[in-house]
Amino acid sequence: MIGPIELISVLCGYSEKAAYRWRHPSNTRAGGDFPSLRDLRRLHAHVRAHDLPLKPEWLIWGAFEDEVEAAIRAHPCPLPLVARLRPEVAAQ
Repeated sequence: MIGPIELISVLCGYSEKAAYRWRHPSNTRAGGDFPSLRDLRRLHAHVRAHDLPLKPEWLIWGAFEDEVEAAIRAHPCPLPLVARLRPEVAAQ
């Protein structure tokens, strides 16, 4: 909904490829988690600034594909549906 993984990296203040490493766990976070609360705040600010129908809790806990697609369809300005991800990647 926000954009490709490279855009997520840049919006969080990192290089385009940084977010690829977030898929794997580190000693300070689980695989798929954002590195810091600052990153979540930056993404949420982008979501609000662009009136995207992304719920803040989805950035923390994730969301089911049908929830996301329903939010996109209900949005006043239609957004493209998110690309289908393999279940193990989408769950991150």
